[in-house]
Amino acid sequence: MATSTAPIVVGLDGSPSALLALDWAAEEARTRRCGLTLVFAHPGERHSLAVLDTAPQELADDIFDEALDRLAERGYRDVPARTVLRYGLGPRILLRASLRAPMLVVGRQGTGRVAELVMGSTSLACAARTRVPLTIVPDIWAPPARPRHGVLLGVDGSVRGQAAVEYAFTLAAARGARIIAVHAMELPLGYPADRPLRPDAARYEAAAAEVFRASVDPWRAKYPAVRVTTTVEYGRPAHVLAEYAGGADLAVIGGRGHGRITGLLLGSSARSILRRLPIPVTVVRDLDPRR
Repeated sequence: MATSTAPIVVGLDGSPSALLALDWAAEEARTRRCGLTLVFAHPGERHSLAVLDTAPQELADDIFDEALDRLAERGYRDVPARTVLRYGLGPRILLRASLRAPMLVVGRQGTGRVAELVMGSTSLACAARTRVPLTIVPDIWAPPARPRHGVLLGVDGSVRGQAAVEYAFTLAAARGARIIAVHAMELPLGYPADRPLRPDAARYEAAAAEVFRASVDPWRAKYPAVRVTTTVEYGRPAHVLAEYAGGADLAVIGGRGHGRITGLLLGSSARSILRRLPIPVTVVRDLDPRR
């Protein structure tokens, strides 16, 4: 995780979930000693009144005033924040605005005054195409009374998942946090529900051990001070990770996909994780063309 003094970009739309994203981003910015860039993407044109009853600039001013007041009320006057109004589709605007940022932060399940005008989910669209770490803050999230000092890492064993593993270890080392590395093993399609796992258990457990050896152990050696627990569970990744979310402040997963077509897609497991986990989730896409 490269350090940067560039501001974190936060997507705002006037929804409660966007304000929760702002809360999380403000604390992250304070920790990183950087500022915030608050971006509102208006789906209409600069002088259009046909899309909404309120003029774009007036609507943006309302959204930004609410956000800046919230930062002040919650004790973040020391975090520099600038506001940016752009015209166009939300994901495209946010992705462009965050190209040089250390992170993009958005809310999950936005229901703002322009949400009904945007096709599809902004958070999922950004997750599929982001070039920087993207943190999605769920609308059910609330800051814990005390930090849990845990990073929940979803390990899928793929080569392209290494960027997420590296990010999690670098973050944990910088924050003095532990890593909860979880690998979910889904039984083969059609595996009889009433069939005992043994004698297949040994084979699956050996495969899981190899996943951790290849994906986690090299980073464990590089960051020996980071405490790591590794766990294998049988089930769908989203359900398995949700069981361990209570011990973590943040989850980190990889975003698969490369090339002109697959780079625009997000794996079904990642989509399910983003929808289910009750804590913020950071998606780290591997952009190394050699992998």
